[in-house]
Amino acid sequence: MKIENKVEELINPIVKDLGFEIEYVEFVKEGTNNVLRIVIDKHGEAMWVEDCEKVSRSIEDVVDKNINQEYVLEVSSPGLERQLKNIKLYKKYTGQNIHVKLFTKIEGKKEFDGIINDVDEEQEKIVLELENKNKLELLLKEISSAYTTYDFDTALKGNTDNVNLNKLNKFNKNN
Repeated sequence: MKIENKVEELINPIVKDLGFEIEYVEFVKEGTNNVLRIVIDKHGEAMWVEDCEKVSRSIEDVVDKNINQEYVLEVSSPGLERQLKNIKLYKKYTGQNIHVKLFTKIEGKKEFDGIINDVDEEQEKIVLELENKNKLELLLKEISSAYTTYDFDTALKGNTDNVNLNKLNKFNKNN
């Protein structure tokens, strides 16, 4: 079993009991360090540094007992533009705008912007609705990276017709 899967399985109940959900877990080499990155979210609520600290303190003993090599534990929030690292995240963000980079070109392009129209979890496939209303089917194994996108221009110009102000209000601690 991969370290990421083992860690996620072990800490998921703890994270849930604290009121959070795991977006993804990854174990990567960065420079000379192994980094265990755990990205958490709170259902429709703002995330604060204190939230990440709370989760980190709650899981560090369990993680330490199950990883037998040096590593840096990093617990963070997904941010406004969220990386899509697994099929459950594509499913979670169905209907959202995303930016996708592919390993190889399709129709002469390696990058596409569109809306997640459908997700087939069994086949690990998504359907992306492009700006021209065409649909593009992609297998996850064809995608090198993907993330949700946020229309900052619209939000900053004050046109709130198509902007979820709740997402921006997540950054205002007075709310």
